[in-house]
Amino acid sequence: MSTLSTSLYGSSTSKGFGGLVSGLDTDDLVNQMLAGTKSKINKQYQAKQKLLYRQEAYREISSKLVSFNNTYFSYSSGSSTNILNSKFFESYKYTSSSKYVNVTGNADNISNFSINEISSVATSASFASNKQVASTTFESDEFTQYSSPLAGATMTLEYGGKSYNLQMDKDFGKGLLDESGVQRHANLQDVADELNEQIAKISGLNVTAKVENNKISISSTVEGKTVKMTAASNAFTKNLGMNIGQTPTSIAINSENENVLYSVGSEILSNKEAYISFELNGVVKKINMQENTANGADLADKLQEQLKAAYGEGKVAVKFIDNKITFEATSDTDIFGVSSISTELSNYTGIETGDYNRVNKTRALSQLGLPGLETKDTYKIMVNDVPIEIKNTMSVTDVINTINSNAEAGVKVYYSSTTNTFTVKSTETGSHKGVSIADVDGGGNLAATLFGTGVKLSEGERLEAVATNPEGITHKIVDNNGATIANVTLNSDTNKYSIDYLDDTKDDLTEIDYFVNSGTDTVMTYTLNGVKNTITRSTANFTIDDINLELNEKAAGLTSAAEPITFDAVNNADEVVEKVKKFIDTYNEIITLIGTKTSEKPNREYNPLTPDQQEEMEENEIKDWNAQAKKGILFGDNNMNNLMRKMKQIVSGSTSVSSLTLSSIGISSASMDTSGKLVFDQEKFKKKLLENPEEISNLFSGTTSDANGVPGIAVQMRELLVANVGAYGTTGILIDEAGQAGGMTSDQNNISEKIKDYDDKMKELKNKMEAERKRYWNQFSSLETTLNKLNSQSSWLTDMFS
Repeated sequence: MSTLSTSLYGSSTSKGFGGLVSGLDTDDLVNQMLAGTKSKINKQYQAKQKLLYRQEAYREISSKLVSFNNTYFSYSSGSSTNILNSKFFESYKYTSSSKYVNVTGNADNISNFSINEISSVATSASFASNKQVASTTFESDEFTQYSSPLAGATMTLEYGGKSYNLQMDKDFGKGLLDESGVQRHANLQDVADELNEQIAKISGLNVTAKVENNKISISSTVEGKTVKMTAASNAFTKNLGMNIGQTPTSIAINSENENVLYSVGSEILSNKEAYISFELNGVVKKINMQENTANGADLADKLQEQLKAAYGEGKVAVKFIDNKITFEATSDTDIFGVSSISTELSNYTGIETGDYNRVNKTRALSQLGLPGLETKDTYKIMVNDVPIEIKNTMSVTDVINTINSNAEAGVKVYYSSTTNTFTVKSTETGSHKGVSIADVDGGGNLAATLFGTGVKLSEGERLEAVATNPEGITHKIVDNNGATIANVTLNSDTNKYSIDYLDDTKDDLTEIDYFVNSGTDTVMTYTLNGVKNTITRSTANFTIDDINLELNEKAAGLTSAAEPITFDAVNNADEVVEKVKKFIDTYNEIITLIGTKTSEKPNREYNPLTPDQQEEMEENEIKDWNAQAKKGILFGDNNMNNLMRKMKQIVSGSTSVSSLTLSSIGISSASMDTSGKLVFDQEKFKKKLLENPEEISNLFSGTTSDANGVPGIAVQMRELLVANVGAYGTTGILIDEAGQAGGMTSDQNNISEKIKDYDDKMKELKNKMEAERKRYWNQFSSLETTLNKLNSQSSWLTDMFS
């Protein structure tokens, strides 16, 4: 038998008596008797193969659509092939004598345009705080003699038609003392007391935990109502023996099994299965616990040795102070923390996955322990005079997103894990824009905690770095003429600035974390058609007489009247025509592929070959047969038909963003052709391109804010592609159905789930077939044994009578 047949049906032979006495061909008889079950397996196998053919066809089309989307509708592809980029349809290429200035637009004007001087380029108001937000160390909890596996355990209770989540305190079982003040372990009553303490915090949950007959149970305090546990941590189900779907009741716990309620600290620390995975600047090292680790001091010493071996001398300092372990990276720019830790070790030490010497951006503010942060349910801050409220349940990421998404505030906030500081910029450039973030009186000190205290520089003032001198001056505040207004020193211990104003009428300042740099305008002198002019703009990208300019910040101060920036325009129409031709060819390939797959009728005479059939055929015969069996696998497929219909509608319809249509610029369906393929009149397109490249660009990439408006063709096509094959980590209709080979969706899709069902059914039938084969062989073996006995008896009788 082939490997495939053996895998599908199992072995066709079995040990036993093969007709030695009866003369029967036992193998053949057993196989005939198994034919019914084998036929069922074959049907499941063929159905599975059809699904595999369908998945293969889907993936063939999906891969082409993904490539089509990535090439022509993704900004990662650059302007050369991305139709959504305005530069795709530029009929002229422009070269600049400065790499910091780019232009597009009217070719005639550009040829007669030069820039004499760029005094300044528009920038955003901004500040970069020196205040380190998080503590540069992290530490364990105080070490105790005992902990409990029930610490932090959760259960979900169903009560009165509602679900309630109940959680034990994460420190449960630690620091318990007996009457003599000696540490003791948790007992059953402690568990009940803790449960009742947590139950009291949940409104509407009228239940109580009590201990009776060495068992702990949770029952309703309202007559006629019941309580049921619908989900729970292993600590409740395994340690306490509570059952899901029933009233929470533990097993009987006495002196013999009381250890399910507690853990001994020294045993946890000596368990070689327990581990901590540390991470230093992206390098993860797993450290397992060692034998004979008695307490926190032992653990600190051993971790220090292993971290030294893992990362080198002096990289990480581990100290045992006040019965706690403290971790610190010796360099201010090193990011160090815990990437993972075993559960029981985490419960005991209080060290958690995500503990770092930086802000954990996913934890709630109330859990971060930010130095100096006041405890508030809601913090109130003002960002550019716009009030914003921040809940203490929000994470730092939530805070950043809340501020950044407020269009009226008009700022973007960034956190750097490397420096452990915040940077803030206004969303718009120009001298009229500023940045201010402050706490509201009575609203807590969140702004001061995250960003520190800042000083806004007056208009015309700027901060300049200077070489450190004996007086410790690191910066100067200067005016537009370069005259010094104040000296600035930086305290290396506190990382705070101090300002010493030269004007005695101004108060000197200390404990400053940042300086707000005001936004600036673009000031530029240019010559167009022989006429010289100076303009001021609030942005770095703007238009002058049909000339679109993009200025890099580095362009400021680099030009002079002696060496103006000049531009050349070169006809680029042929290159654009070639790019559009390739786009249309790719589109036609996809339309043809989908059209062929969905219109091709299946050949009912060719079902997928079973393993037995394949054994009887040559390799080339199998190949030809499979090709016929795959035909029509997508015939009439709704997903594919809908996709093709919408693609045809997009290229044949009009838009709300341009008066042009594809047919008006030389791209249309062939006469009497219903396939959807496009024909490209290159000369007609080139003529329209030279006449009005911007209108053609709008036809493809224009967007509309009108809910009923129709955007550009490329915008519609991208939306359709994303809906079908996804983008940036999302999936679409076709990917959900069949997945993509080699990715996360390869076995997480609708077809793969159905294939798994067939595999399960075939496995079940194979097991059944094996059981049947064994039973039949046993029966034939029994027959052979019986016949052998009869023959022996017959011979004996013959001998006796003879």
